Amino acid sequence: MGIDFVEDDAQADGGSDDSAADSGADGGEEELGPYAEPRLRVLLGRQYVNAVTDLLGPAAGEAVDPRTDVALNGFVAVGAAQLALSDDDIDRFESSARAAAAAARAADTLGDFYSCEPADLADANCMTEFVADFGYLAWRRPLDDAELARWVAVGVEAAVDLGDFETGLEFVVAGMLQSPYFVYQVERGEPVADLGAAGVERRALQPHELATRMAFFLTDSTPSRELLAAAEAGELDDEAGVRAWALALMDHPRSQAALEGYFAELLHIDHLEAVAKDGGTYPGWSPALAESMRGETLALVSEVIWEEGRDFRDILDADYTFVDEALADHYGVAYPGPAGFQRVALPEGQKRGGILGHAGLMSSLSHVDSTSPTIRGKFVQERLLCFTIPPPPPGVVTDLPSTEEAKTMRERLALHQQEPECAGCHSIMDPPGLGLENFDGVGRYRELDNGEPIDALSDLDGDPFEGSGQLGAVIRERPRFTYCSVANLYRHATGHIESGGEVDSLLTVDDAFSAEGHAFRALLVELVASDAFRLVGELQ
Repeated sequence: MGIDFVEDDAQADGGSDDSAADSGADGGEEELGPYAEPRLRVLLGRQYVNAVTDLLGPAAGEAVDPRTDVALNGFVAVGAAQLALSDDDIDRFESSARAAAAAARAADTLGDFYSCEPADLADANCMTEFVADFGYLAWRRPLDDAELARWVAVGVEAAVDLGDFETGLEFVVAGMLQSPYFVYQVERGEPVADLGAAGVERRALQPHELATRMAFFLTDSTPSRELLAAAEAGELDDEAGVRAWALALMDHPRSQAALEGYFAELLHIDHLEAVAKDGGTYPGWSPALAESMRGETLALVSEVIWEEGRDFRDILDADYTFVDEALADHYGVAYPGPAGFQRVALPEGQKRGGILGHAGLMSSLSHVDSTSPTIRGKFVQERLLCFTIPPPPPGVVTDLPSTEEAKTMRERLALHQQEPECAGCHSIMDPPGLGLENFDGVGRYRELDNGEPIDALSDLDGDPFEGSGQLGAVIRERPRFTYCSVANLYRHATGHIESGGEVDSLLTVDDAFSAEGHAFRALLVELVASDAFRLVGELQ
């Protein structure tokens, strides 16, 4: 069994330092396939809460109960675009909309959307002012005449029947927050004559659609009134305008948290508290420790990307980390204090370095009571290098030999690889993971496995390494890693795996990323300004 790319992955297997061939992605206009068909994409849970909060205030945001995100192809954004809503999802949207509307009325924030004084309960003019303004912000575009008339009628009827004008406003809010135009990102695009290319059919996102895609990607929330106005004024019609607004959005208070959400998912630390561990094997494991582990990784990412703007690849082989008091004890290092996360040098001799040595990642890529070099190596190959490894053939026994047959994990996997149907994929997955065997199932350093010395000398496709720092140093020099970083971010931003027609644009983004010294903030701008972000395929 070998290792191949999934066809939908569009050969997305590397960077583009020298040419498209270096990345394994096909370049050249003559070979481009279609751009991905636009889809409705339901808001992620955090996006829904943020959007309600930014529209109606914190009390409304606290009142809602968002749907549970479900990942597909490694990302909840892809699941949001491709998985149907459950009955529970629909019920939550209804109850949350009603709760948000009631909370907004109680907090007196509905008055932010109109300035008129209603003459009577049936004042359609005043209701129109409210509906037009709230609808514009909630649906992220102007309402057409029919929509405006319909929702004004809803509000006036409720106000008259229930004897209170604000009750009419509350009904409008509760209804509009249940609309697909609020709970989904709607991206239809529009035909543009000069976007044709050989074998490629493309549509440009409409200005409000592009503003919405940018805002939810860079801030995890709905576009502001100012961004929507800029879209209407044509400021997003060219690349320069898009770049300017991307930079502005990255200064938004929510931007860093939005990026943290992405990295938490990418690095498998978003639900770390729910990871089960055997209490006898790992007695110190707790949700509080898991939270500290996540904080460590996000602190490193924050320093490299936001605080210092360094080469993004530094997260792979940094010779320091961030610990709070609990994590310092877990690692066996002195905690410098006074409180919170503090930067510390990694202990010499532990072969620890970069995110691949972080306890959170090592914990999430392990079993309940043991390590898993296979899971760890699969993460390296799939998540960091964008290979796709097929599942085991039906009927194959995946259980490893017992510790009576082989003492160490390396020995057990060696016996397992003697099975012909297992050898192909395991020969790709296991070596990166075996080089991390000095870190146990909760990321603590160890030198013995089942009483036997650990041999952590391994290789990644022929490049030798020992420990996470050396593995990170090998990966950072792979053009494949930089392109995979671009592709992963794109999948998160758009909710789909890149299609053949989009790869060429992403290769251009990768070139720019490299030219900017692999600064991640530059990557965000380049991605948003790219054709792959601003264009969609034909409607089917």
